[in-house]
Amino acid sequence: EGDGADGDNTNTQLPYETILDVCQDVISLDAVMTELQLGPNGGLIYCMEYIEHHLGQVMKSLKERLKSSPNAYLLFDLPGQIELTAHSSVVSRIAQRLVREFDLRLVCVQLVDAAICLTDVSKFIGAALVCTSSMMRLELPCVNLLSKMDLLQSSVGFSSLEMSTKQNDSDDESDCEYDDEFG
Repeated sequence: EGDGADGDNTNTQLPYETILDVCQDVISLDAVMTELQLGPNGGLIYCMEYIEHHLGQVMKSLKERLKSSPNAYLLFDLPGQIELTAHSSVVSRIAQRLVREFDLRLVCVQLVDAAICLTDVSKFIGAALVCTSSMMRLELPCVNLLSKMDLLQSSVGFSSLEMSTKQNDSDDESDCEYDDEFG
């Protein structure tokens, strides 16, 4: 699903080929929001619960479509709203069932907007906590990736990740007192 910033919550042009697009083939967020008078977050929760309720049919359709690509990698691309993992266990239940029935090895890849978290320490800590919470709720190994680094570099003037790796001169090792017991 789209980010809703332009009022259109459906991303009809995905940048990759899909075997199954639940937004097109199973349930439409726009239709749910209109018919049930829900906002984007409530609509997403409803859609995920609907998918969970009809997961047998979704998996049957997925199995049929995978017959032509037996060695395919599966990508479950979810919207970025944290309500799906922070306040609901529906995604975790779907993932557990997919692992059981398809014998999958899943990993969660979370994209974190670099412009948000690398320009303010408190936002970085907040993003890290949200990622950790998602990892615990999903019960999956997670990889957290910084996205939109190109936008951060051009908008803030950083030419590399120096700002996150530069050590302040006052943090020089000679200024630190170490307890000899720990080396």
